[in-house]
Amino acid sequence: MIYNGKFDHPKVVLYCQVGKAVDMLDFSINQAISNAGLPEKDFDIVFICWKTSNEVYSYLKDKNYKYVDMKYDEGKGFLWNLYKGWNLGLDTGFEHADYVCPIATDHAFYKDWLKNLMHYAKPNRIVNCKLIEPGTLPTLHMAVNLGLTLPNKFKQEEFNKICKKIYKNTLVKDEEKYGHRFDAMPWVASKDVWKRFGPQANILLPGGITGDVDFFDRCKKGGVENTKALNAIL
Repeated sequence: MIYNGKFDHPKVVLYCQVGKAVDMLDFSINQAISNAGLPEKDFDIVFICWKTSNEVYSYLKDKNYKYVDMKYDEGKGFLWNLYKGWNLGLDTGFEHADYVCPIATDHAFYKDWLKNLMHYAKPNRIVNCKLIEPGTLPTLHMAVNLGLTLPNKFKQEEFNKICKKIYKNTLVKDEEKYGHRFDAMPWVASKDVWKRFGPQANILLPGGITGDVDFFDRCKKGGVENTKALNAIL
């Protein structure tokens, strides 16, 4: 059941799993919306709630944001439920739009991020963002520690300067030439791709492969074009 209203034929649905951190949620969602670069009628957001705090529920209700409750599978562990949430978000989004884009509350969003992802979106294509990570954990992506995605704790001016410097109106299609895998959330995929290659596995696969990596690998082997938009920066 979706709480807080109905979808009005958006072009793309964003979804976000939420737990207890209402301050991070507010920071990221405000940036996601204000910097989307699309008219608000073209996109909508639904939140996937599990082990969610009363404070976050109150926030969603006060803002009139759509949300879905997900039953937490006790005994299955965090990873199982995390991927259960990703799959539920994709399934829910595709009930109401032809494209879906997962986001998270630890993201900062540069201007026109969603507009640029959608500019390149096609039925047999996945479009990944250009991701900046803090570098506190090993990563394939550009790493700059800009602080926490919280008011007064995120280095917004530095983030904006970096984004302006690396921003390119370019869609790259060759992972080998790029130097590493394109996989990076947020990404946009079509309903057709999800019907053929979803859902994502919610267990570690042989070799320690996670469900999202396996999903992208199966998509690529099945002929889906996997790409990265260098003007959709987070």
